[in-house]
Amino acid sequence: MIDAFKSLLRNIYFWKGAGVLCTIVAVIYVSVNYLIMPVYTRHGIAIPVPDVMGRSYDNAAKIIGESGLRSEELILRKTNLPRNVVIDQNPKSGWPVKPGRRIYLTVNSGDTTTVIVPGVEAISIREAQNRIRIRGLAIADVRPDSIPSLHANTVTKQFPEAGKRVDPGTEVTLWYSLGLGQESVLVPSVVGMHADNAKTFLLRLRLRSVLIGELSEELIVSGQSPEPGTSVREGSEIRLRTQSEN
Repeated sequence: MIDAFKSLLRNIYFWKGAGVLCTIVAVIYVSVNYLIMPVYTRHGIAIPVPDVMGRSYDNAAKIIGESGLRSEELILRKTNLPRNVVIDQNPKSGWPVKPGRRIYLTVNSGDTTTVIVPGVEAISIREAQNRIRIRGLAIADVRPDSIPSLHANTVTKQFPEAGKRVDPGTEVTLWYSLGLGQESVLVPSVVGMHADNAKTFLLRLRLRSVLIGELSEELIVSGQSPEPGTSVREGSEIRLRTQSEN
């Protein structure tokens, strides 16, 4: 037994085979750990939420947008708090979030005569109804959306739109997602299109989209993910990177 083992150790083909095996193992490890797994887990793709406390909403929204995130204004109407600046943000500053995440910025207007309709898209139906009622508004109807969406039972559309100033007691209609559709769609190329036109075009194909970067829909789409030609299910979300036309 010992002699056979010593003979094996002196065999050059044994060491060549062992070297090839080690190389294969190393290649598989690197491929899985650094190429395949990041695609599925999206490890490392996170943006720290900037600190915009005390800034005007327009200034705060610009900073949020330049960070690759989205902002939404939540209005308070309190006479004893600082007015027209951000007094709260959620998630808090420094918190790591995915690109395109919505950051809620609370601004105190001090105006108690009208109500600003809150933005409730992409949140659960129950939470959306609570936010609307807390503002002194009513729920007119909750309807299933005809266009599929990634997250079932979350709000996909609302009327009146977020940010509109209305009378207290105004009724709000909500549409919600039934989840992804069963049919597959080939992702088209929308690079070079105006962001608003790209979003409308994708909706006609029963695909949804989210803007990354500057959030004005008058900007040009400079990149997209998934890439054109990718097969996805109806309702899948296409990320659109935007830039100024100039």
